[in-house]
Amino acid sequence: MVRGRKPLSSAQKEASGAFAHNPQRRNKNEPQVKLGWPKMPTQVAKDAIAKECWQDVCSTLEEMNLLTTADKHLLAAYCMDYAQFCWLWEQCKEGNVTIFNDKGNAAVHPAANQIHKYADRLLKRQSELGLTPSSRSRLHAPKQEEDDPFVAWLQEATGSDN
Repeated sequence: MVRGRKPLSSAQKEASGAFAHNPQRRNKNEPQVKLGWPKMPTQVAKDAIAKECWQDVCSTLEEMNLLTTADKHLLAAYCMDYAQFCWLWEQCKEGNVTIFNDKGNAAVHPAANQIHKYADRLLKRQSELGLTPSSRSRLHAPKQEEDDPFVAWLQEATGSDN
């Protein structure tokens, strides 16, 4: 297990000016990830709430220019946890947090115990995905390529999509 702060990406270090004094610290072998929607896993597609969460989160990350194909499993775990959290919330939302055993003793409903664990897991994954205000403040998204007006005119003039 790695100790200390999470390492920053080269893009974050570049934006902060960290390489101005020490350009040799730049990681020249840092992998570049392809931007775009990852394929939705079957477990997510089978659950209506998880599927809706997938669409919503992917749309948000795409608008922020942060959605990559490498995020598939993190997104799937987040969406499945969200669906489970919603189910647990339905079990407890009307104050059903106490159960009675056959002897009449009160105990905490298992769903009430689990809802806090899932809320914590969701918050941690939101931070990893850049979906919290504090995590967004530390992100440096790559700039989206602007459409070249000449290329658009050329495509329209020639009737081609290339």
